[in-house]
Amino acid sequence: MIGFLMGTVYDSPKNILAIKNINKLKDSGVDSSLFCDSVDRNFSVPVNTSVLQKAHAFNFNGTIISPDLTLVQQLKNMVYAKNRYVYLYDLDWMRIQNLHFGHVKTTLLNDGIDIIVRSDSHYKLVSQLFKKPKHIMKYWDVNVLKTLD
Repeated sequence: MIGFLMGTVYDSPKNILAIKNINKLKDSGVDSSLFCDSVDRNFSVPVNTSVLQKAHAFNFNGTIISPDLTLVQQLKNMVYAKNRYVYLYDLDWMRIQNLHFGHVKTTLLNDGIDIIVRSDSHYKLVSQLFKKPKHIMKYWDVNVLKTLD
């Protein structure tokens, strides 16, 4: 089972792509759950997996992935999770206000959290700054997600 830890799911290209592929993952027979603050009622894509409040992720015992760098620090406290991943879909830490590099560094260097990146160029940069990512997953690739279960 794979869990996805997100904030508020609203219409954005990143969220739409994520939910479409989470739905494809469920359609392929892999159980999944979305742990989030809320799904915007005007979200343009139906969410075809279970949706739970983020607090439930702390009791989750499957693989958990978060594409939200502001939530990644919570992954280290999810002690029941089989595997914990941060998906650096974008190098968004450069644009998050009040996010200090020290926070990013300690989170991404945590031995209990593995990194997934979106491209070869991201792989190279993240490897040089932090540690080698475990996977390259272009655009929420369902085939890569299946290997994480």
